[in-house]
Amino acid sequence: MSLITSKVGELYRDLVSKELKKKLNNSSDVFLLNYHNLKSADMTLLRKNLKSAGASILVAKNSFIRKAFEAANKPALVLPQVDGPMAMVFVKDDPIGVSKVIVGFIKDHEMLSIKGGFLAERPLSVDDVKRIAKLSSREALYAQVAATLNAPITKLAATLNQITTKLVYALNAVMDKKK
Repeated sequence: MSLITSKVGELYRDLVSKELKKKLNNSSDVFLLNYHNLKSADMTLLRKNLKSAGASILVAKNSFIRKAFEAANKPALVLPQVDGPMAMVFVKDDPIGVSKVIVGFIKDHEMLSIKGGFLAERPLSVDDVKRIAKLSSREALYAQVAATLNAPITKLAATLNQITTKLVYALNAVMDKKK
């Protein structure tokens, strides 16, 4: 092996390690996928779908992934899931939407499988990722919280409205009697 080849190899390893560490530090949520036998066109489609959901995917050697997890102080419980051809999905905002994309993609492409990941420093199993995909979207959850907070105020307004309405009916009845 020539000196140039070894230097290029070192630069590549250093670049990939830095990129993985940077992405791990910038993402609170990561999903791990096994992409064994997935065609290149399908991987490109997955990348596009994940990008529209606000996520990115990176394929790396398992040794790089393990070192990046250790360097970024991410959950060590995830490391046993790193086995075989691995891809890491880095979530920017909405883990629910991203997990829906992944689970939906797996229905059409059985070669892709979920290995696990972590959500806000909590390790996830395959079943956890599938449960997250079944949740309502972030906007729907916000709407539910807003409706829950708004319900007592709405009931109070309706009660006060009924009191004034009854008073108006009583006054109208008195006025009709006097006529």
